[in-house]
Order: sequence, then structure tokens, then C-alpha cells
Amino acid sequence: MDFQYGSDSLDIQNPFKKEGLYYIISGIIIAIIGILSVLTLRSQVLENGTISGWISVGVSLFILALGIQFLTKGFIRLSRFYVGRGVPTSLSDNKTKSEKNTVEPNAYYSSNALEQMLMGRKNTTFDEPTILFERAMYSILPNLLFLPHSMRNYIYILVRNTSLSLIGLMVFLIAYLSGSIGLTNLTQETLLGWLGVSLSLLLILIWFFNPLSLSKVNEKTLLKGTNTKIALIIVLAILVPVLLELGIREGVSIPTIPFNPSLFLIVSYLLIGVVFTVGIILAKQRSELSNPNTEVSESRDHWQENVHPKDFFRALDMEMADLRYKEIPNRVYRELNPNLNMEGSMDKGSFEGDTIQETQPIFEPFTYNESLQTSRFIASILGHVFVIVSALLFFMLSHNRELTDFMSIFNSFSYPLILLLFGMNLLTIAHLFWGEMLFKSNLIQFHGEGTYTESKLSVGMSITDSTRSENTVVRTSYSSWFLVSELITTIQARPGANTLNRARYIMTINRSDDLLQHLVNRIKGFLDEREMVATTNSELDDEAMSKIYSLNDRGSKQFEELTEEQKHLSYGNRRKEEIE
Repeated sequence: MDFQYGSDSLDIQNPFKKEGLYYIISGIIIAIIGILSVLTLRSQVLENGTISGWISVGVSLFILALGIQFLTKGFIRLSRFYVGRGVPTSLSDNKTKSEKNTVEPNAYYSSNALEQMLMGRKNTTFDEPTILFERAMYSILPNLLFLPHSMRNYIYILVRNTSLSLIGLMVFLIAYLSGSIGLTNLTQETLLGWLGVSLSLLLILIWFFNPLSLSKVNEKTLLKGTNTKIALIIVLAILVPVLLELGIREGVSIPTIPFNPSLFLIVSYLLIGVVFTVGIILAKQRSELSNPNTEVSESRDHWQENVHPKDFFRALDMEMADLRYKEIPNRVYRELNPNLNMEGSMDKGSFEGDTIQETQPIFEPFTYNESLQTSRFIASILGHVFVIVSALLFFMLSHNRELTDFMSIFNSFSYPLILLLFGMNLLTIAHLFWGEMLFKSNLIQFHGEGTYTESKLSVGMSITDSTRSENTVVRTSYSSWFLVSELITTIQARPGANTLNRARYIMTINRSDDLLQHLVNRIKGFLDEREMVATTNSELDDEAMSKIYSLNDRGSKQFEELTEEQKHLSYGNRRKEEIE
């Protein structure tokens, strides 16, 4: 949600300061390379001609823009981390009266899903993997299942892309071995070169068109694929050598390859190995810190009280208000609207009410262990080194070659581009571990139903009483179901604006016996202190009733002093006066 100012806001520190410092350092280096590249443009145009000169202009501007982009990212990460009173995102649609006009499109759960999790002691956040290679990885490292969605999404993309890349390499090696033992004719240098070109194009399609970008890994739902798409890519990878073999046997002439892909493939697979290893190590170390409990404190009881049914729910509202943190309203995911149903008359009926509420999530300081911090640092440094080397290669190769044919253009730009791609992938993975934040809160569900009857209670009906109190007493028989849990939730923070408006996920559900007992005791205490007989609390009313009582008391004494004959005559005179 948007920033909402309050003088007593949440105290949450900026988690991106170190990451921002790394971006500024690399941005300065890349910007210097870009400035040097721009300053040498004139000599480049004079030496290599107009076409090469214009290509060098584009490369220089690209390097300079990359440096400015990194500097901007760094300064944004170092700037103030704005946190209002409305953060973080609610788990479901917040129906609190004060927040009804606040839109939270990233709320992940529904109120029914939260009820299902509390009643069933389960966590629907953790969904099983779908594609074959992802299931294999989760079988080896089962705790990966309990990672936040953003980390599971990058694992999905990483495992999928790496697996498809290895399938392409396997098909290439099988084709090469089949030609070596004489099963096929795929031993000619030109044919192997075209197989290498096809494998290079496959890698470009896989990694450039399905990159590890923040927009993808931070999607609200888990990324899921199908094995059908993987099978299709495998079939295409197998068809290429088969078609080449058929072409040779039919006498089709194979043209010369436009470039030698050997070095490009070696560099690409080395970088894939580095990114995959770093990504899986980080995920494994983070998964070891997970504690996926699904435990809930429960209280089931039958109460009989001389109170109105709505008093039960009012008592809960008052006690929940006492649990507010910094007087921030609790999150209401199911409104407490008790329904009273009359059953044939006005003095009896049934009722039912249900509510789900979450207390204000409190920031939970969470420090990664030393090994995970080291891995995160290595991932960040490697990513920045790859990007800086990429910018340096862009500068050196584009300024020291004549860019006149496809071979020169490929050799000048393929290696810097692949380094830049995998460097950005590493920075994306590291960023997820810089921006994870944990919050602690209590989730409460209160469900009750029962019956009630009304009766009259009168006090002060004696002939000598001066005041009388008539009261309607409601006798309520009530069955309650109270569920209380302590939640540990995670959210992926973002630098800049709207820092904590992404989806928040439930990682751990713990028991909260102390809070449950506190709420039950306070509600019972509130109900026990209810008054059934109406009286006065005004001093003036007390004085007036005292005067009336004294007059009645005096009259009563005088009446008792009369003889039986006088009492009879007094009664007869009064009756006569009434008749007249």
C-alpha cells in the first residue's frame, strides 16, 4: 500500500544499504568506462570508417547508460526507507472500517483459506513442484519447499533453464559420439559446427527470453510449468542432428558456418554452472533456517450467562482492541456481524457469529547465519564483477576491431552480452536475500453459536417498597470455538517507493496458549461483571428515592399505630372517595 504517515510509525531499518553501496561502486567504474568510450569516438570513426564508428557510438552510449542505471539503483537503495503505519500488506482483504478505502491488490489469501489453515492445521502457502526437473531437485533438497515464493520462483526458472541447457548439450554429445563410432555421418567439421550453432541459438532462446528478472520472481503466485513444453524442446533438440544426417545422405551441400561457436559454448556453460551453483547454495542455506510449524491453540467451551448474545462479541472486540500495536487497528479479514434469529416469538431465538482478525504485524529482526551472509556477499560481488568485465569487453572489442562482417560483430558482442546476462542473474538472486523481511503477528478466529430466552425479573414488589425495578433478563446458552496462533510471515521488500506492498506469505504457524488463555479469562471476567438489575448511579436520584422512602416509612408506621376499627373506617372512606 502507499506510504501513510503517522507520528508513531513502525521502526524498520533500510535493508538495502550494503547492496546500494556495491551498486554505486560498480556504477562509478562502468560510467568511467563509458566516458572513456565516448572520448575515443572520434579516433574510432576515423580509423574504422563510418559503419564501425556508428556501432561504437551505440556501444559507448550503452556502457554509459548502464553505469548511470547502476548509480541510480545504488542511490535509491541508500535513500530513506519510507515505512508508514499501514504496512505490511494484509494477508487477505482488510475489512476494518478505517481501511475499507485502502486497496491492497497483492493480498495473497482469502478469509476462507485462512480459516482452512487454522481449522485444518495446514499451510497452503507451500505447494508442490510440477515439472520433472524441479521435482528432482526438491527430492534431493526437500526443505526448498518451505522457501518464500520469490525464492521458489527463481529456483523454478534456474532449474528449468539449466535442465534444458543440459539436454541440448547431451543431444550434441550423443550426435558427436554416434558419428565417432560410425553410426552417423555427423563427424564433419562443418556439421559439428552447425550443431554448435544450433546449441548456441538454443542457449540464447532459453536464457535471454526467460531471464531471472525481478518482475518474474516476485510474481504473487508460484511459477508453474508443464512437462509438455519440456518434451517439445527435447524433440526439437533431437530433430536437428537427425535432419542434418538426412540432408547428408540425400547429398545436400552444407554451407560454411558463419562463426565458430566452440569458445562461446564453453564460456556459456561455465557461467551457467556458476549461476546455478550459487543460486542453489543460497537456497539450500536459507531453507535450513525454515521452521514450517502448523500448530494452533484451541479452546472449545459451553457457556451459560445471563447476558445478551451480542455481549459475547462486544467483549471480544474490546479485548482485541487492547492488543493493538502502536494503536494501529487490527486487520479484520472476516467481519463480526452476529446474526440473531427469532424462533416463533420475540422472547427466544438462536444466534451465530464468526470473525477472523490479525493483530498488527511487528517487524521481526532476522539475521542470516554467517555462511548465508558470505554466500550472499559472493553472489553480489560475482554479479558486479561480471557486469564490469562485460562493460570493459564492450569497450575493448568494439574499439579495437573493424565491425564489417558477422564474425567480427559476433566475437565483439557475444561474450560481453553473455557475461552481462549472467551477471544480472546473479544480482537478481542476491537481491532477494537482501530484501527479505519477517513479521510476527497473531491470527485469531472466534466462532460461536447458541440459543437465548428472555424472562422478567422484578425487584421491589413489596407493599412497603417505594421503588421498583423491572428487568428483562436474557439467558444465553453459548458454544464457542476459539483458535489463536502466532504467525511468522515474510515479505519481499523493494527499494524506492511502496517498499512493503508486495504479497506477504505465512511461513510458520505456532501455538499461542498464553494469549488464548488471556482472552478467554478477560471475556469471562467481562461477562461475570455484568449487572442484571437496573439501578441508579446519580446522587440526586438517590436523594429523591431516600425522601420517598422516608415518607412511605412514616406513613407505614402511622398506619400500624391505628386500631383495627380505624383501619377499617380508613379503608371504607378511601373506597367511598374512589366511587364518588
